[in-house]
Amino acid sequence: MRIPHVRTRIPDTRRGLAVAVAVAVVAAATGLSAGPGPASAAAIAGSVATAAASPLTAIGSRPATRDAPVPTNIRPSLSRAARDYPKPYFDGCHVEQDGGLPADGGCLYGKVNSKTTIALFGDSHALSWFPAVERLAIDKGWRLISLTMSACTPAEIPAYMPRNHSVSWACAEWRDAALGLLEQVHPAVIIAAGTRGFATVDDAGNLLTGSARTAAWEAGVERTVDRLKEAGGRVIWMADTPIARVDPPICLARHLRSTLACATPVSYAVNQVWLSEEHYMTQIEDVGFIDPSLWICPTSPCPAVIGRVQVYRDAGHMTATFMATLAKRLEKAVATDLAAHPNG
Repeated sequence: MRIPHVRTRIPDTRRGLAVAVAVAVVAAATGLSAGPGPASAAAIAGSVATAAASPLTAIGSRPATRDAPVPTNIRPSLSRAARDYPKPYFDGCHVEQDGGLPADGGCLYGKVNSKTTIALFGDSHALSWFPAVERLAIDKGWRLISLTMSACTPAEIPAYMPRNHSVSWACAEWRDAALGLLEQVHPAVIIAAGTRGFATVDDAGNLLTGSARTAAWEAGVERTVDRLKEAGGRVIWMADTPIARVDPPICLARHLRSTLACATPVSYAVNQVWLSEEHYMTQIEDVGFIDPSLWICPTSPCPAVIGRVQVYRDAGHMTATFMATLAKRLEKAVATDLAAHPNG
C-alpha cells in the first residue's frame, strides 16, 4: 500500500518545542517535576509555557463532583440518549465513515439568505458542536454551512481504519471537496475540530505511533489550516472534547442511585498533553483556539450528568441536548476571539 508523499512538514524544532511545552503544562497541572537538564520543560516554561498554557485547563483545578441519584426527569431520557444526535445526522448532511462527498452547495442552516456565512468543519467530534454553532448562527442572523464526516480527521493526513486495516480514500476525497467548497463560499468564520483518537500511516503504509504520529498530524494540520485561512476570514480551532471511561447512558441505567458511579477521572477524560499540542499548533498557525474542557468537565471527576442533562451519548460523543446548553458560552468565546482579531 502506497500513500501519497507528505508535501510539507513542520520543522523538528517546532515539534520539539510543542512537546516540551506540553510536558511543562502537565508538570504544572500535576505537580510533577519536568526533569533536569538545560533543555528541560521546566527551563522552557519560564519563557514559553506560560503563554502557551494560559487558556488550557489544569487537571487539578476543579471542585469535587457531588453524588446524586439519576434525575427522574433527565434529558435526554436514558433510553433515548444513545441516539440524541445533532440535526445533520438525520437530514443526511453529515457524511458517515467512508460515505460520499459533501452535498452540492453544502448543507445550510440558520438564516440561509444571510450575507454572512460561518462554517463548521471536521469529524464527528466537530459535529458534536452543531447545536451550539447553529444557535450562534440563528442568534446572529448568519448562515451556517456544516461540513462533517465521521472518522475523518480534518488534518490532511491518511485516515487509517484499524477495523478494515486500510486507508480511507473516501475521507481524503471528502476533505478535499469540503475544503474546495469552503474556498468557494468564503465564510467569515470557520470553526474546526477533530478527535485526538485518529490513526494514520506513513507514505509506505506503516502505522504511525508516538511522536511520529504527532508529527504527521502537525504537518497535516498545517496544510489544512493554510487552506482554511485562504478560504475564509477567521479560523477557530475547538480543542477536542473530554471522553468518558464508560458508556454513560448504559452506566447510569445500571446505577440509578449514584451518578458519581459513572463519572470519569479528569486525568483520563482530558488529555493535557494533546490539549497543549492542539493549542501550540494554533499559535504556530495564528488561528483562534477555544478550550471547552471546563464547560464539559467543570468538576472532578468529570460528571455524566450536569443539572438534569446527560452529557454523553456514548464514551466519545456528547448528547445534542447537552451541547445545546453550551451555546451561550460558545457565542461568548467566539465573540471574544473575533473582537481580539477584527481583521481575521
